[in-house]
Amino acid sequence: MSGSVQWALLVPVLLLAVLGSIQAGLWMYGRTVASHAAIAAAEEAALLGATEADARALGLEIAGGGGLADLEVHLAVDANLARATVRGRMPTFLDLGQTRVSEQATRPREQVTRP
Repeated sequence: MSGSVQWALLVPVLLLAVLGSIQAGLWMYGRTVASHAAIAAAEEAALLGATEADARALGLEIAGGGGLADLEVHLAVDANLARATVRGRMPTFLDLGQTRVSEQATRPREQVTRP
């Protein structure tokens, strides 16, 4: 009798630990995808002659391909720096408010060198 009570208490704890580990892994994967998308968008925007639309499209493509939803890619480009911020939501088992991810990357702009 006591063995079944122990299992009745232990099984939910084990399931919670397993599902929590999977949930944490999905969230970390979402952050990695957002980071890679932000880096790619910032590098594209930093190229000489690149357009913000191309950089934004690249960020959206990478983040969407990685599974993020509700995507936003914001770019801030000036004479010296290109900054990209990617925000999205990673689908998980339970939405406990931790599904939103946001990553930012900054790259120096290419400059024309004059002899």
